[in-house]
Amino acid sequence: MLNFPTPYPNESIYSTIARAGIHHAITSPKQLLEEVFANRKVIATIDLPSHLTCLLTHLPPNHTLENLAYKHTLFPIHALFSPENTRLKCLHWMGSQSKGSIHLALGVAASKVKQISTHRYCRHCLEEQYHQYGEFFWSRLWYIQGANCCSRHKVKLSEFLPPAHLNGRHQFIPASFILNYKQPHNPAHELDLIVSRHVDELLNLPPSASPTFHQWSQFYQCIAKRLGFNKGSNHIDHSKIYSAVIKTWDLKWLQEHHLDELKSETSWLKAIFRKHRKSFSYLEHIIVLETFFAKGWTWIAILDEIQQLPAKPSHTDTLIQRTKCKDILLLKEKRNKWLCLIQNFGIKLSRVKNAALYAWLYRNDKTWLLTKNKSFHALSANIPKKVDWSFRDWHMVKRLFNIFYQSLDDLSLPRQSRNWYLKQLPQHSTVEKNLYQLPLTYKFLNTFSEDISSYQIRRITRTIIQFKKMNQYPANWQLLRHSGLSEERLTDEALKFLNQMKRMNHG
Repeated sequence: MLNFPTPYPNESIYSTIARAGIHHAITSPKQLLEEVFANRKVIATIDLPSHLTCLLTHLPPNHTLENLAYKHTLFPIHALFSPENTRLKCLHWMGSQSKGSIHLALGVAASKVKQISTHRYCRHCLEEQYHQYGEFFWSRLWYIQGANCCSRHKVKLSEFLPPAHLNGRHQFIPASFILNYKQPHNPAHELDLIVSRHVDELLNLPPSASPTFHQWSQFYQCIAKRLGFNKGSNHIDHSKIYSAVIKTWDLKWLQEHHLDELKSETSWLKAIFRKHRKSFSYLEHIIVLETFFAKGWTWIAILDEIQQLPAKPSHTDTLIQRTKCKDILLLKEKRNKWLCLIQNFGIKLSRVKNAALYAWLYRNDKTWLLTKNKSFHALSANIPKKVDWSFRDWHMVKRLFNIFYQSLDDLSLPRQSRNWYLKQLPQHSTVEKNLYQLPLTYKFLNTFSEDISSYQIRRITRTIIQFKKMNQYPANWQLLRHSGLSEERLTDEALKFLNQMKRMNHG
């Protein structure tokens, strides 16, 4: 694609593609996808787009995949808090095809912090863009949950709701569409300004390896111990942490961002000070760091401190889990108590009835506990076969043949594709997912599904019949127009049919 626009500083890839459509006067979303990606199925994704390798072919050689991901997408605010192997995997997916895997792997899809679903903008920034570059673009800083204001102009971001006809999954909406869209300027919330400032810094960090879960765990435990929020050597007083967070962050603001559940045993605030088994969002990290660090803290200083911690637990840490109690009598007593419990109530109920006993054995006699529990696990019963697939196969193919014969004379039907036939069946999604167990149904769909050529011929036939009834003999272009077709989309077989009908009509 010649003269493809170069991304501006902090411009999202989505915005660059939308500008390409404006520069090349392409009004069709599918045509724009064809020109940029040579693929009409690419979804217009704002935060974590894929197929970036195709985009690199239109840009100067100094642009790389890592450069685009870190400077023109929201990848940096998630990559730092994910394991290194996940970061590299997602970077690879952004270059090729992901099919939603990026959002799943980085925890975006299941996160409490929801994605921004509307276009947001700062009117002052747009004016500056026009004076500097002569056009408008969407900045990636406007699509981050929690960063609800412009940190530069200290105003709340405005929302742009595009009209219904521009809400397609493949539609890239240019920022120039908001020229006549005016909203009042509201002053920024103090907490939004804090988040925006730290997010700005996070987005501008150079690409680097992510800290491990063990490093994050050690880091937050060190914070708690440094501030005296620990009970003994290994336990943390979560009530003191909760009180400190509530003093800094307004509960209403936390509620707006779905982070207000702080007191429950499984809350994110307690989990972040325990052993990390999953990634936490950038917003959760900022809330904790802003609470316990002095104002003016930076991500560079935080990362320097984290990198000094060991990446993996030491050998002595793992040996602690295997140590046994030296008091043999006490050990026998605890074992007997646990055996009595699981013999009477089973493992799950025994843990509820005497959680302290289970915890003691887990810490002091883990190997024996797990071995003994294994012998009391409930065996899975042999579940009888619930579905007679051969009967269902026969029933479904019989139903499909009825549909086939009923639709033979109806020329106005949509294309009778495989999906069309499946949609006529009850529980069609179940049938589609289990076609490997339905050989007759599978054979029918492969044999009787209407291909594109047959569908085009049927549409042309329907139009010819309509003109015959009015005793009219239209030209080819009229036939195609009334059939909803064009010469570019016509297949070879349909073109042969059209020419044959023309010879028959005109001798």
